[in-house]
Amino acid sequence: MLRNIRFTGSIAILYLFTLGTIANLVQSSLLFGTNVQADTKIRIAEYKTVKIKPQTTSGKPVRISIDGTTINVPIEDGVYNKSNGGWTLSDTTASFATMTAPANNQQGTTFIYGHGTDAVFGQIGTHRPAEGTAAYVYTDNGYRFTYKLTSIQDLNPNDTWILDDTANSKPRLMVQTCTGAFSQWRTIYTFAYDEVQSWN
Repeated sequence: MLRNIRFTGSIAILYLFTLGTIANLVQSSLLFGTNVQADTKIRIAEYKTVKIKPQTTSGKPVRISIDGTTINVPIEDGVYNKSNGGWTLSDTTASFATMTAPANNQQGTTFIYGHGTDAVFGQIGTHRPAEGTAAYVYTDNGYRFTYKLTSIQDLNPNDTWILDDTANSKPRLMVQTCTGAFSQWRTIYTFAYDEVQSWN
């Protein structure tokens, strides 16, 4: 009888030990699974959405026209010489200051200048356009940039601060021409960027 009790007790202990081992394995497996899930969440949280910078549309100006006028002139490359304060100028075309930003939809000043004569910008010198007037710049790669007039400034010929920083503004167009009875002013017409479209 005692032998049967011992045998039964041994079997019971072995049975309990086996159950305990299985329970521990199951619990460890579940815990491991929980850790894996938590780790997955942490890793997913580490991934950030990559913001793609909008594509810049730009081109070199080759023609400009201004609403309410007959101004529709070709544009050539132009250079400002700081040492003597002179510009390369044409009697029949406007000039794009090549040290400034090309026409674009992201940032910077596109600076176009020309004589205050009937052949170039004389009409806006004698009859100043109203705020909101549209100017159109056509580029060598087939775009038409539209700008709207926001301000007009009369500057002395030696006021060249406007060219000190042409890269960090919002996209805009500045048109400069000579005005006044003796062409004593360098008048700046500032246009804010509005839109860009294909034109050919």
